[in-house]
Amino acid sequence: MGVEEDLKHELANMRKLLDQARRAGRSAPSRSSPAVVAQQLRLPNVVRFPLAQFAAGRGRKVPLPELVQEIAEVVGRENAVKLVEGTRQRGARRWRRHLYIPSDIPENHRIVSLIGWDAAQALSFSHANSVLELPSCHGLRKAYLADVAIRLAGQGADQAEIASELGVERKTVANLLDLADYWAPRLV
Repeated sequence: MGVEEDLKHELANMRKLLDQARRAGRSAPSRSSPAVVAQQLRLPNVVRFPLAQFAAGRGRKVPLPELVQEIAEVVGRENAVKLVEGTRQRGARRWRRHLYIPSDIPENHRIVSLIGWDAAQALSFSHANSVLELPSCHGLRKAYLADVAIRLAGQGADQAEIASELGVERKTVANLLDLADYWAPRLV
């Protein structure tokens, strides 16, 4: 057993030397300060919630994903979509949005600032100490884009202007306008 331990130790030393040889001549990678890392972990500052307003108004017939619908039963449809809009994206996949729900939410917590104290307390009671992977509500987003595109087209805007306004390609606007008959009965 002593020989095996010596070989493991020698192998570890060889790996260290090899790593040092690879990094020779290169500067050490810069590390972010703790304040910068903490700022990156904060949730985004969302001022307007157009998707949440749409979900509570003209888009209330558009179905929500299962988890968002479950949250909507507790805090209301608009507040559930506000949580989706106000939660930052995680990882390489844009649709992943993780939200931790603590059991005791303080008054200055980000969730309270998004949906209000009473709704945050109800959410904390129903989903205490949970990490929720919120879906991005793709169907609701598509309905919102279609609604805006249809309204702008009705006001006489051409596809290029609509695409610029929505921040999408002209092809997307053409597809949204082609589906106007599909979305019209689903919007209030």
